[in-house]
Amino acid sequence: MVEFHDDDRQRRNDALDASWQSLCDNLSRASKVVSGDPRSDDPAMRAAGYRYLLNLLNAGLEQVVFSADPDYPEVGHLQDNTKRYATESPDCLFGHAVLDPAGTYRLIGTGGRARYIGLTLYDTLSLYEKTRSEGDRPTDFRAAFKAATGSTLGAISNPGGITLQDNGDFEVIISARPHEGIWLPMPANTAEIITRQYFYDWDGEDPYHVSIQRIDVDGPGPVAEPVTVSTQVESVGRFVDGFAEYWATMYSLREGEPNTLRTQPTSSSSYASDGGHIAYGGGTFEIAPDEALILEVTPPECHFWNIHLGDYWGQSLDYTYRQTSLNGHQAVLDDDGVFRAVVAHRDPGVANWLDTAGNTFTRCVYRWWLTTSIDLPTPTVRKVMFDDVLAELPSTTTRIDESGRRAVLARRRAAVLKRYMR
Repeated sequence: MVEFHDDDRQRRNDALDASWQSLCDNLSRASKVVSGDPRSDDPAMRAAGYRYLLNLLNAGLEQVVFSADPDYPEVGHLQDNTKRYATESPDCLFGHAVLDPAGTYRLIGTGGRARYIGLTLYDTLSLYEKTRSEGDRPTDFRAAFKAATGSTLGAISNPGGITLQDNGDFEVIISARPHEGIWLPMPANTAEIITRQYFYDWDGEDPYHVSIQRIDVDGPGPVAEPVTVSTQVESVGRFVDGFAEYWATMYSLREGEPNTLRTQPTSSSSYASDGGHIAYGGGTFEIAPDEALILEVTPPECHFWNIHLGDYWGQSLDYTYRQTSLNGHQAVLDDDGVFRAVVAHRDPGVANWLDTAGNTFTRCVYRWWLTTSIDLPTPTVRKVMFDDVLAELPSTTTRIDESGRRAVLARRRAAVLKRYMR
């Protein structure tokens, strides 16, 4: 235990107290994103908003405290079913660690099988800080999206540069200098890494246990030093306040005509590493209790695609107990190769139902992952009366009865709990 002189003791204690007060002040400011929104006149909407801030607080603690030591790194969950924000993908297990660009790290994945494994290096994950550092906030969604994806410095993946061992495990060295084996070069401005495991067959694929070790440092383990703790406490508050405001801005720029989807330009190759194109798209849906939406698209040739719903605040809708998302493995295409889904508050009796979980306003996100072309489709959406849904669909569209739905949801719940070991 380090001993402090009286003057130094008081100075450090004052700094710790001030950082805690800063955390409280930032959380208070973040609450204005919720309480100041006109839609929060509805108590249910306000409750969801405060639940959203708790999700951000949980994520902030993970990102800037518990997986934020570059000397003794641990891979924490950046987003999962207890950290739902920015309409994250229900098909992905996200990991996070902080890196020192002068260090050498060994990252190992064991015991799993995933449709896609990706490691991406970033100069920052505080995207709101990145946009501020470049001047005023973006005035359109494309500029905001460019800032969000422009933090990437390099990546490696499977499919791509990560070769799996015979048992499916893998090992990657991350460093500035070249290294034997599978190597991910680390630029001088690297600050963080995100790991992504995308799952297609939720029943048949298993999450990897991903661990990371700094192999050029041999020490006794981390110590909670006053300066470090002060910085972390203050950073948690900035994370919650900054992300709440940033994503409110992002969503306001993204909103256009309701029940209309838009596909964004493809992201840079450094985002996924193997040369395939990645594009996101989305929009907002609004339907009354007696209405439904029919969504149609012919999926492009790609390694992975999905579509999912979130609430007004950007929390992905519960995907453990409800079918609020579908991916290319789970979806059923019609005989003409078209994916037709029904967005509705009640079960319409078709396989491709996207459950709104009772939200009259939902956000929709879809992604085309590792495509062979940059000419990518945008789903069409049309509103119909709920009672007319079946008549509006081809007669060959796959139906599902009540017992079939129960079986699908039971498998879904088991797969999500297995993924997050809950």
